Amino acid sequence: MQYIAIRNNCQEAPQGCHFNDLGDNFRRMSESVQWAKVIDQTRCIGCHACSTACKSENAVPLGVNRTYVKYVDVGEFPAARRAFQVTRCNQCDHPPCVTACPTSAMFRRPDGIVDFDKSICIGCKACIAACPYDAIFINPDDHSAEKCNFCAHRIEVELEPACVIVCPTEAIIVGDLKDPESRVSQYVNRDVVAVRRPEKETYPKLFYKGAHQATLDPLAAKRPDGGIFMWSEQGGGVSSGHPGFANNVAAAMLSYDVPHRAPWGWPVSLYIWTKAIAAGTYLVASSMAMTGRLPAMISAVFLAMTLVLLVGDLEHPRRFYMILTRPQWRSWLVRGAVILTVFAIVLGIDLLWSPTWLAFIGIPIAAAAGTYTAFLFAQAKARDLWQSPLLPVRHLVQCIVAGSAVLRIMPLLAIATAIHLVLILAEVATPHPTAHARLAVREMIRGKYRLAFVVGVLFQFAGLCGVPPTAAAILILIGLLASEHAHVSAAQAVPLA
Repeated sequence: MQYIAIRNNCQEAPQGCHFNDLGDNFRRMSESVQWAKVIDQTRCIGCHACSTACKSENAVPLGVNRTYVKYVDVGEFPAARRAFQVTRCNQCDHPPCVTACPTSAMFRRPDGIVDFDKSICIGCKACIAACPYDAIFINPDDHSAEKCNFCAHRIEVELEPACVIVCPTEAIIVGDLKDPESRVSQYVNRDVVAVRRPEKETYPKLFYKGAHQATLDPLAAKRPDGGIFMWSEQGGGVSSGHPGFANNVAAAMLSYDVPHRAPWGWPVSLYIWTKAIAAGTYLVASSMAMTGRLPAMISAVFLAMTLVLLVGDLEHPRRFYMILTRPQWRSWLVRGAVILTVFAIVLGIDLLWSPTWLAFIGIPIAAAAGTYTAFLFAQAKARDLWQSPLLPVRHLVQCIVAGSAVLRIMPLLAIATAIHLVLILAEVATPHPTAHARLAVREMIRGKYRLAFVVGVLFQFAGLCGVPPTAAAILILIGLLASEHAHVSAAQAVPLA
């Protein structure tokens, strides 16, 4: 590769080269390359040689995959056929995983390869939530995020990726997209190719030739009931979907897939709930000029619980400090960590000193602490349900509900709970622009998470029906947690690949 040539030229030069010169030269040469990949599905025979070679080359453990081949059976007997799709990282020009990663463990190289650094991964799973292609996973051996990185270690020594080498039909082609003479450029510029989920505007550099729409669209093929696939049973994964969401005219059934797991579960739902109590209690108490240190003490206790949940949900909890020591400022995990740190300082000052002017600073900080998660969810471009512009408003209302319930300010609690129920109803009843969002709503109200949703709505409504204040506050807090868990989980139940 060009790096090798630069290094050899430096060694042969009489005066040699300075290390920084070598790095600068490599960077300039890398910027002149744009690596891309074309998968010719008209040639693919579904042999899984690429999957096996990838596992061997990169020591990928069983149960997870950097690349795999999805099978979809199209049509009905006797006019049926099997379509394949080789699925992996799309090497995006605008990779959402890089934006969401709080420590730059996911990064885009100058040559267009989206790579990762396991040594600084904290295992927050934000990159998994952000990827619209379900291409990232947590390695069960080292607990770090991992995906296809174009076999960058092979590219750097002028070798093609392992999957390209072993493909028996030459269905996988890699090359420089900026080189008009490369096979990749000829495919992309002169042939009909497609990319997955172009509406996400990530500008993928993985192109498919001759791929069937039933494989490209994750909702186009019906998933077998019970999660039973050819050769395997995939229990506990994403939703089985619904025939009404089939986007192709022919019958299509997903016949082979790999497990897909939601990155964020109960710890995230609990963390949003405890954070709402911490922020809401201080917000309500300060807005109503309540005296005494009790509200600040309650906020401090629930903020500590929030931090414990946040750190405990990391795959590498001992690296949590990296969010603040090597921050990637576009990530709302980093911004949220700073906001929570400032909020903790405000609570500490309030407990020790309680100056009257502190509320002018504390109120906006508490509001930011309660709502920043909405912007964190919005960075998860894979999840259409979280892209609603009303999500920050909903999180702010949740804070007011939680704070007024803890402090038992019943008139405010009734008004805030009613508004929260209206927001839930609006999300359920109003039309959604994408099939992914509609399917997530269906999963929330009629699918796997309907029990949590019903409990959340009914408990909040019961708290408005004249029960004693303490019982009303408890019911509403439980309902708040249940409805939030349904919302968090249902958005992640929609298949992406």
